Amino acid sequence: MLSVALVAVLVVPGMLMAAPVSKAENASWTFAIYVAADNSLEPYWETTTLPFLQSVPASDDVNLVAMLDMRSTSGIEIVKVSGSTVTTVATYAEMDTGDPATLTWWIDQATTLWPSTNFAMSLWDHGAGWKYICADDTSESHINMTSLESAIADSGDMIDVLAFDACNMAMAEVAYAVSLTDLVQYMVASEEYGPGDGLPLDDILTTLVNNPTMTPQELGAVMVEEWGIHYGKTNGGRMTLASIDVAEFGARMGNFNNWSARMLEMLPTYQSDYESAAQRAHWMTSYPCFVDLYDLAYHLLDDSDITDATLRSLTAQVQADVLAYVADFAGGPKMDDCGGITLYWADGTDWNWDGEAYLDTQFATDTGWGDFLGAINA
Repeated sequence: MLSVALVAVLVVPGMLMAAPVSKAENASWTFAIYVAADNSLEPYWETTTLPFLQSVPASDDVNLVAMLDMRSTSGIEIVKVSGSTVTTVATYAEMDTGDPATLTWWIDQATTLWPSTNFAMSLWDHGAGWKYICADDTSESHINMTSLESAIADSGDMIDVLAFDACNMAMAEVAYAVSLTDLVQYMVASEEYGPGDGLPLDDILTTLVNNPTMTPQELGAVMVEEWGIHYGKTNGGRMTLASIDVAEFGARMGNFNNWSARMLEMLPTYQSDYESAAQRAHWMTSYPCFVDLYDLAYHLLDDSDITDATLRSLTAQVQADVLAYVADFAGGPKMDDCGGITLYWADGTDWNWDGEAYLDTQFATDTGWGDFLGAINA
């Protein structure tokens, strides 16, 4: 089952692999996890995620691998999980998992050492939407959306399913950064905060092992379905997970840009109507400035005072687009009005605190949404 041994060298000077690593034969899927646990989430690896993985039947068709960075220890460990067996593949000196270069390196290592027909990557950590993913307490760093885009792009490796096992990452701003790479097919993420247990990988990956020929779209659908079954009405019925067709999202961004421009153009006429719609739209528990895009469009269209035909047409198109690129969605009973993806809409204190950073994002610049938010908060 193993071929010629490879000795991999880390791109960071002075850090070498502890031992040669054998390159596995080609499988149907590799599911690689970037466990950025150099923070308060560290206990969940041992108590939840690892037991989930160990309950998945061993399979030659599906590689389950993880890169671990823990707060309580110094160094990095790469492990392979095969049934109940956990094998330490390699160890390294401490790395910064908030550095996009480390993520690039892990993508390259996982795809090289475990080649497969399809590749899935899970980013396991705290998430804060467009603000960041993968916080590293030791280095006091995190990966913002510009860094996430560069990390994926610099690897040059196709990611068939990019899962965010983190809070609040199902945002238009995040999907946009991912779409700019042209290297991700499906993005799986939650609009809301996530439970500590994270993705129910036991059920998700057991389904994959039992059907290793499933497509990326099918794996995204399984992740959403199993999430809905696992969490159901827990956490007050506010759980959500969506699988987003990244190419479809990117193809429809022109409609969003046109809508954004018209929203800005008509701001002097409809500012109070905009603010009312945003207040009535479904917002997320941890971040009230993260508003469900589908429901925002609904409340704009529901306002009879907004009579501009062009604006109404563009708003309806943006709403329809959500239904087109959100391939699968599961939400608790309190999320029935949601479409699976949020948009940043901040005012007052939120804008004063984060507005400058938001205006530096590629999404804010390219779509004109930063100009709109700047104007409505002027």
